[in-house]
Amino acid sequence: MQTIKFFFDFLSPYSYFAWLNHRKSLPEAVFEYHPLPMGKLFSHHKFPGPGEIPAKRDYELKKCFRYAADNQIEFRPPAEFPFNPIAILRMATKHAAKQKQAEVIDLIFQTVWGEGRVLEDPEIIAKLVPADIFEASFSREARLELKSNIQQALSFGAFGVPSWVYQGELFWGNDNMLYLERVIKGNDNWNKELYDELKKK
Repeated sequence: MQTIKFFFDFLSPYSYFAWLNHRKSLPEAVFEYHPLPMGKLFSHHKFPGPGEIPAKRDYELKKCFRYAADNQIEFRPPAEFPFNPIAILRMATKHAAKQKQAEVIDLIFQTVWGEGRVLEDPEIIAKLVPADIFEASFSREARLELKSNIQQALSFGAFGVPSWVYQGELFWGNDNMLYLERVIKGNDNWNKELYDELKKK
């Protein structure tokens, strides 16, 4: 099986849900994890994020609570939101976290969305992980990796998170994991011919 690229932001509750779901849904898959600030995708495509539209923000928050309740997921949004996620995004890079990347990502998601804690203060963040990971997050390499993740996501047409890329195809949103599974399992039955026809018009 080809590697699946997983693009996410810790400020996205749907990224949190997708993180909890992806290994259950696709236990045999090989993933590459690419943290990035989703605001860069929004600004590239010139549209506001959901948090900038009050009616949509409130609607989506209620939807998240319902989804969490239905799926028995611990869900407690941080008291101050949004906050600056750059420090924790850098800490979750492959360069900073190395072989513990999945552990670090899991810890951050659980702390932000499971416990409702704001992770912006370096003193608080430093207590979460070993010193070498925290220190590596300030490196030039970690910063460059974030920039590379943004460019990679945009090169596949990403406009939000969570997003997966499998065999060059983009799948966006926690609910679209179902279609990703179907493609991987060879059960992706839809009218591709009509789709290609409409795209040409």
